[in-house]
Amino acid sequence: MKLHPWLFCLAAWLAPLLAAADAPAGRFYRQHWFERGAAHGNPGTSQGRFRVNAPEAVVSRFAARPETFQSGMMQILMREDLLQLAGAELYLELWGGHHYTLNKRVTPNGRTTHPIPEVGTAEGHCTYHYPVIPLKITDLVNGYNAFQFACDQGKSFWGHYIVDNACLRAVLKPGHPDLTAAGLAGFRAEVRARPAAGQERVDLELAVLGGPAGEVAEVEFHGHYEGYDEIGNRETTDWHGFTKDRKPVAVLGVAGAPPFRAAWDTSMTPGAEARFRALVRFREHPGLVYETAAAAPMPLPAKGGARVRQFLCAEIPAPFTSRIQRAKTCEIPVEVDPAAMERAELHVVVWDGGRGTVEDYFTLNGKALVVAGEGRHDVIYSRIGIEPGLLRRGANHIRLLSDTEHHGIEVLLPGPALLIRERR
Repeated sequence: MKLHPWLFCLAAWLAPLLAAADAPAGRFYRQHWFERGAAHGNPGTSQGRFRVNAPEAVVSRFAARPETFQSGMMQILMREDLLQLAGAELYLELWGGHHYTLNKRVTPNGRTTHPIPEVGTAEGHCTYHYPVIPLKITDLVNGYNAFQFACDQGKSFWGHYIVDNACLRAVLKPGHPDLTAAGLAGFRAEVRARPAAGQERVDLELAVLGGPAGEVAEVEFHGHYEGYDEIGNRETTDWHGFTKDRKPVAVLGVAGAPPFRAAWDTSMTPGAEARFRALVRFREHPGLVYETAAAAPMPLPAKGGARVRQFLCAEIPAPFTSRIQRAKTCEIPVEVDPAAMERAELHVVVWDGGRGTVEDYFTLNGKALVVAGEGRHDVIYSRIGIEPGLLRRGANHIRLLSDTEHHGIEVLLPGPALLIRERR
């Protein structure tokens, strides 16, 4: 039986509509960022930072320091109809604090106390991480939301941590009136990924399945794969990338113009598969984000007879920090003959409190590497190409040295790692 030509036309017209209907739905959320200063209900941050102290700090030898004057209370203004929210969460850029600080937590509006995930500070390590804390709608108010942060002293010399940035995300219900008014109620999109022919690369593109594609202003592409734990939550197979001063770092790519594409080089990725999602922002609606649903896992391009392996420190000093000429060291055991290495990279994240006058403050097998900056007490993630001839089969030695009198350089968990591409 022959089909009439118009049926083929109808099928071609329906195909994208059916694909859109079958695609998993993403979600919209609105970002409400913590803003410093009395005008935003947040007076008295020491050195521009939001600090949290254990109760003992106010009667300790540090009691006269301005860091101890803060109460740990933060206000975030959120104007939302709570009946129109599907959920809420608190996202943080958080320096894990003085080693051995315990029981970090936050209580919104005096209601529910939520633990902040522990990623190593309580064990004495240097940490920085980016927790997403689910909240109850009943934790919140339409207006100023007061978040009381707290911690316990434990065996720390001073129970203390810093929240560099905080964002209250209000997850909007489908059909939210603001989405309807903005013409975005029917907006749907997904990430389409395909291996580049004959290359170790994945090409990513945002496909808008419904709604006004012309409203899209910027797209961030994120990947879930095996790799270095730059976000510091002690997971190697995870969603990678973080924010620094609210800006994306170590994501797969950012596209600021149509057709919203990015290319991800997978030649130094140890895993065999990855998943993808995107954050979509809009021209006329600052603060509004559409997060696509995560795509199904996709095999990564073959590496032509090579493989990539990740080698972590055998034992990490706790804490892994140096000041006043107190050197700290660790070893990265490598099970590869340098003659079989095609490429190598060192990955490390530091909290940069300053190297002082030391020139070669961080070395790998005696070679100085640049992993810090100007001592601004900020997070720096370094990914440094290493000549295979510098490496050894067996122990590879890391040395950290700073001579600052006060806070020096911290090597954050998971510590330095070597990613090595070897011929089979």
